[in-house]
Amino acid sequence: GAPLRPPIGSPIAGKGESEPPGMLLPASAPLPQPTTASSFSLISLNVLLPNSHDGWWIYKYYPPSVAAAETTWSARSRLLEELLLIADADIICLQECCAASFESDFSFLQRAGYAASLLGKGRMRPATLWKTSRFALCDAAGAPAPPPPETPPHETTTDAEGPAAAGHDGGGAADAEECEWAALPATRGVAVTQGDRTLITTLHLLGEDGSPRGTPPLFVVNCHLTAGQEARRRLSQVHDALDRVRKQRAKALPKGHDPRAPCVVCGDFNSQGSTAVRELLLRGEVLPSFRESGDPTERDQAGTALTSKPKRQGVGAFTDVYERVEGGCGPTLVAPTLQPLMQREDGGVTDLLRAALAEAFLTLSADGETLSLEEQRRWLVAVNKEEGRGSEWRAAAAAREVRGSDSLDLHAFVGVYEAEVAQGKFWGVEHDLRVLRGEGVAQHGAPPFTATFDYLYCSDAIEVLGVRAPLDRGEPRAEALLKGESWLPNEWHASDHLPVGAALAFAPKRSGSE
Repeated sequence: GAPLRPPIGSPIAGKGESEPPGMLLPASAPLPQPTTASSFSLISLNVLLPNSHDGWWIYKYYPPSVAAAETTWSARSRLLEELLLIADADIICLQECCAASFESDFSFLQRAGYAASLLGKGRMRPATLWKTSRFALCDAAGAPAPPPPETPPHETTTDAEGPAAAGHDGGGAADAEECEWAALPATRGVAVTQGDRTLITTLHLLGEDGSPRGTPPLFVVNCHLTAGQEARRRLSQVHDALDRVRKQRAKALPKGHDPRAPCVVCGDFNSQGSTAVRELLLRGEVLPSFRESGDPTERDQAGTALTSKPKRQGVGAFTDVYERVEGGCGPTLVAPTLQPLMQREDGGVTDLLRAALAEAFLTLSADGETLSLEEQRRWLVAVNKEEGRGSEWRAAAAAREVRGSDSLDLHAFVGVYEAEVAQGKFWGVEHDLRVLRGEGVAQHGAPPFTATFDYLYCSDAIEVLGVRAPLDRGEPRAEALLKGESWLPNEWHASDHLPVGAALAFAPKRSGSE
């Protein structure tokens, strides 16, 4: 039968206190049903781009022990359906959705009673979904949003395939887009707005009779922040989103309204440690003297200024919902340790990778000096499974043009993969090496690369009742991950990210507030 819903602890009353009983919920358990008229639940997950319509390269992420059938969208969607429906959250925030296939990819959520909003541009987009029995779209004053017009055709993009970095970068700012089961264009600028890789959805909580509860509007900021050495842009992305919330409330509410906005900021932040985004949320401002720290994937954090003038937000003081849990959230991304084996501190490729590529080259070249057109075709079809696709295919064509020859030498072959490493596609290079020479550069039994890139913050107008563990420590498959014996995605989890989730409640109104 379905897992029983666990009991949950009392709200967090202040920072620095010990973890309340029942505060941490198992990763395999549903989020709690509402315990009060003002409580609700939320889960956030970067799903790893669905490969039903796009994302042909997703198989390269998987451990070699996983059967090809398990890397297909048919298998992955079954795992996501099980995960999300067991969680049974009132609000679901997804990242890396594909607009062209969103309705079919996540039709199981429509059948389960969710409506959706979807960012309007970019290859990989955030989507926010909510149970229509619990929430409805509204404006910043709480007025119901108007009904949507007929569904427009989906916008498509012609971005090159593949994430640009470890965080699967893609997309940009645009208008929010409607799905058949998402009411967006008519509410653009009212209930659903967006910024640079952020989707802001405004919702009011419903009572059992379907009418508003009387709680203030909830602002859900769903983020898929830019990956790589882009700390300044990540700060601007979140600052801009929070400023949109502030301006909407200032325009819609009377003077003297409670400055605290019920707001959740969650998603894939593509960064960890003491970041400028975290500083902005927890402290309310980022000063020019602030420097990030604690993220080994970032270069020269101590020497990088992120803003020339103070950046402040006026939505409220935020809390990381996992801060009261012993050990914090734990990793939300588990992958083989590849970057230090492939990329030097200055961004160039390591001698280890260069030697492995030279061996791969010799498995392809009949004369040991060059790759003919036919040898190039065999190489690229072996790693990408079809002719004419992949950044490697395009890079090889560009290299031939530069050389003025149909053949490629070792220098040009290595150059193709130098470009892959520069874009953060370590997983793709590792896969290609395994195909070409039987093994990559990953060290068997080495500790995995782990990162906490996914977060869930709530403003001081929201109370935290309980948080859901991304991974159940102590379970055999979780221990295998953390020992480096496997990684994500795999046959039991469809993404390289783990979900974060929480049971929340609207905080009591302050005296004289809205």
